[in-house]
Amino acid sequence: MGFLDRIRKKGAPATPADADQLVIRQLESRGADLTKPRHVIHYLYFPGEAEARRAAMAIEQAGYDAAVGSPDDGIQEWSARAEGHRVVETSTVEGFRAWFERIAGEHRGEYDGWEAAAKP
Repeated sequence: MGFLDRIRKKGAPATPADADQLVIRQLESRGADLTKPRHVIHYLYFPGEAEARRAAMAIEQAGYDAAVGSPDDGIQEWSARAEGHRVVETSTVEGFRAWFERIAGEHRGEYDGWEAAAKP
């Protein structure tokens, strides 16, 4: 049974923290050494281009690469995608979620979560 099949069977995580822990467990089940930095991508969405660009600037100042995307057929909001190499474990995900949620909130946006590579 695949990762998404397990989510569908058990239902969506109840909280963002539950979703974070689910991703960490999935990384561990794939043999990830969570003490090593790995490629991480964070997703944020905004009502307008100006907000997305200001958020991307703040994200870049924190040492991430950031890209701004315009709305399209699938997503009707402006997006900011942050990429970097970070250690991903229980003690770090809470902090980066809080930081990205704050950045999104300061720019009238929403933080939509993260993903990480299993191998560094």
